[in-house]
Amino acid sequence: MLKISGLTKYYDDLLAVDDLSFSVDEGDFVTLLGPSGCGKSTTLHTIAGLIEPTEGSIHLRGEDVTDRQPDERNIGMVFQNSALFPHMSVKENISYGLKMHGMDDEIDQRVGEYLGLVEMSGYEDHLTTELSGGQQRRVSIARALAYEPDILLLDEPLTGLDRVLREQIRDEVKKIQREINVTTLFVTHDQEEALSLSDQVIVLNDGRKEQEGHPESLYERPVNSFVAEFIGKSSKFTGSIDESDPSIVRNGSSTFVVDSNTPVKSGDVTLYIRPEDITLEPTNGYENQFEGTVSHIANVGSHSEIELVLEDGTPVLVESNRFPDVSVDDVATIGFRPQDVIVL
Repeated sequence: MLKISGLTKYYDDLLAVDDLSFSVDEGDFVTLLGPSGCGKSTTLHTIAGLIEPTEGSIHLRGEDVTDRQPDERNIGMVFQNSALFPHMSVKENISYGLKMHGMDDEIDQRVGEYLGLVEMSGYEDHLTTELSGGQQRRVSIARALAYEPDILLLDEPLTGLDRVLREQIRDEVKKIQREINVTTLFVTHDQEEALSLSDQVIVLNDGRKEQEGHPESLYERPVNSFVAEFIGKSSKFTGSIDESDPSIVRNGSSTFVVDSNTPVKSGDVTLYIRPEDITLEPTNGYENQFEGTVSHIANVGSHSEIELVLEDGTPVLVESNRFPDVSVDDVATIGFRPQDVIVL
């Protein structure tokens, strides 16, 4: 459906997007994920035709649309601030795009259909200024979908909403996307949104693609430290692989046992262990066991996050049950398996 080749964008001397290439298959939900300033919104606006690229090409359904105007690309876009016309009613906002696409005879039918899809039936005559933030997001999604675009672009549409509403609309966006099978490219800095919504995630940093893949593979098999640290939480260790045994990593007096099938076989390495893969006070034999002092406990609802400091000063984060059997300043043992250690 969408193919981006060598996309580059300079603002004077500032390089915002650096030789970016990726593709989106029809019906897929793909997310551009990265920190603020990484080039993800610039990429999205370039695809929409709102920004002219310095170099590269954009193909939609096999056709080169790089030089086409936004209204010639059949792209639906939902902006971060909804971008609804405040002087128009809900129906008039949705009708605007339909009229631009020559669908005057279908306005009533499509307005009703897509307002129903976003659970906003009965709000046709309301001004958008009379709506809550969540309702405005729903209307903007209905407006973007009503003329059946080839691809839907979502530019951090959940920004500014409270946590409960964010999760509700996030789930509705995925439900709608599956229901009508619209190809979707989503931009966010929120890892949870990206991992829960996407078929594929493209991680950007400083305008470059760091890694692309299924959410599970990015979380479990990051290709570099940026991806490992940006997606999810983890504890970090450093060391060197033993010259005689690639399953052993040493750091001073500390020894770590890692999976012997790791692609890294020698040299200095960085180890990452996810908090859910670390066991507090393990009862079974773990090849990796260390002792530390509990420095902080945070109950986050469904579980607790416990931070310990090992003897060498390394902080370790453990995910435990809601009411752990330890307190701050207690000395406790942690354990983790070799196959749960990410070696980079």
